Parts: sequence; structure tokens; C-alpha cells
Amino acid sequence: MSPQERKTKVADLKILHEDYFQTTGDVDQLYIPKMAYRPKGKDEKYISFFPSELDKKEDIYTEFVSIDYDSEDLKRTLYLYKYNPHWKEEYELVTSSSGFERHLVPVNELKVIDKNAVIQSNKFTSSNDNANKLIKNPDDYNDMDKVLAKIGDLTIALNNINESIKSLNKN
Repeated sequence: MSPQERKTKVADLKILHEDYFQTTGDVDQLYIPKMAYRPKGKDEKYISFFPSELDKKEDIYTEFVSIDYDSEDLKRTLYLYKYNPHWKEEYELVTSSSGFERHLVPVNELKVIDKNAVIQSNKFTSSNDNANKLIKNPDDYNDMDKVLAKIGDLTIALNNINESIKSLNKN
């Protein structure tokens, strides 16, 4: 696979996670799909990073793919590798038969990202912000007609919130 083909496949994979990255405001994050595998002599699965990837000193988002960068997870689970400043000492260095050095990171050190919860939480917060704009300060009311109008405003706001919750539960 050429570097350009690999770049295109990675970009295509990343598109599915774009809502999450936009919601969190983390649009310039490192996203590097990796193969999860059990190396000879190991009991658990690992992913491997090149030293140049870890030298960036950043968290890395990943998902599990094949050698051809095809997703290996129907759910397309997104994982987060939290940057470890001690990676050179803590992660075993292995050299492939073609001479490339990589550091093995246990899969159990990756954090599973619940993209849907973050996206839905953001939608709910936005809906609440809009509802709060409809609710006026009760100190602005000085007679019974204005209090009744306030109750009407609150009813509308509560209905909007209820519709937002129903919409979130459908997703």
C-alpha cells in the first residue's frame, strides 16, 4: 500500500469519529489506527507505536484495524492512548524483520471512548441553553398577569426540554 493510499484510508476511517472530535473541540488530535495483536510470548493484546509517534508527546486516538487499514470492529470503537512521558522505559521496544522499531503498548492501557454519550450530552446542554433563554427573571414581574405569563414561559421551556430528552433517547 502506498503512503497516499494509507493516508486516504486513515482519513476515511476518521470521518466516522468526526462528530466526537467536533463536540469535544479536539479537532487537531492525533488519530492513528493500529493493529491489535498478541505478540509471540505474550498473554495479552498490544498495539505498537513508532518512536516518532510517541515523540509528539500527545494523546493519541486509535481504533483497531487490519494490516490493510480495514476496521476490525463492527462498532468502530474509538480508543484513547493517554500520553505517558515514561514510554521509552515502560514500553518494550521491538524490531520488525524489516528493521522498523516500535514500542508495544498493552491494549488494556487504552481508554474506551463513549462517543455517543459525549455527543448526546452536548446536544442536551445546547437544548438546555436554548430553554434557559426562554425563561425570564421572576424579579421582572410585579403583578399577577406577569406571573401567569412567567408560568406560560416555564411551560414552554419544560416542553422544549422534554422534547430534547425524547430526541436523545431515540438516538
